[in-house]
Amino acid sequence: MEFLNRLDQSLLLWLNQFAGHSAALDMAVRGIANIYLIKLGLFSAALWWLWFRREETEAGRRLVVDAIAAVVLAVAASILIQAVMPARPRPLHDAGLPFVPPIGQSRDALKNWSSFPSDNAALGFALAATNLRASRLWGLLACLWAALVIALPRVYLGLHYPGDVTGGALIGMLSAFTVARLLPMGSIHRLVAWIEDRWRPWFYSAAFLVIYEMMVLFEDVRRACGGAAKLLHALAG
Repeated sequence: MEFLNRLDQSLLLWLNQFAGHSAALDMAVRGIANIYLIKLGLFSAALWWLWFRREETEAGRRLVVDAIAAVVLAVAASILIQAVMPARPRPLHDAGLPFVPPIGQSRDALKNWSSFPSDNAALGFALAATNLRASRLWGLLACLWAALVIALPRVYLGLHYPGDVTGGALIGMLSAFTVARLLPMGSIHRLVAWIEDRWRPWFYSAAFLVIYEMMVLFEDVRRACGGAAKLLHALAG
């Protein structure tokens, strides 16, 4: 374990040598990391394209349902692990680590959240791994995008260690595998098709909201749940 921690820190500090020298580079990385349209917009567009394409419509729609299920499973697993494991400080918040924040990066970012695992990486690789079933080429490109556009900038900014995004990536890929191989998805596909046919306007309104929340990592849902928990705690007290 000590070896893995040293390796994690060594990889992080090697990447950190490029930070703090160019305002343009640091601003570009922060933009990539913080703008959801850049990180996950193409994945969102791909889901809608798979759903509405004329060729192999049924197979494409099954992949969309599987992708959403894999994302929900991956993010839920990531949040659960963060909740039950001892909190790991992010590189930005570790006073004993000689990490130099990129220009413009606040040291207070995500201060109350554990670093391991990365739910961004979990979500991105759950989508990317599902794309492998549609096309090996596009799936590999999706994995490359998840690694370079979703995961790597978060390490550069000090929001995660390399091991955090690697753990998130494994959770995402395992979630996609679980949905594809182990869960009885046939009945779910039929249920989704029945709901679409029976309540089409409501179905697409809800689908838009679900995919939107996926693209922002269920941030609104988390805030609502956190607010509800605080309200219940206050009422109980």
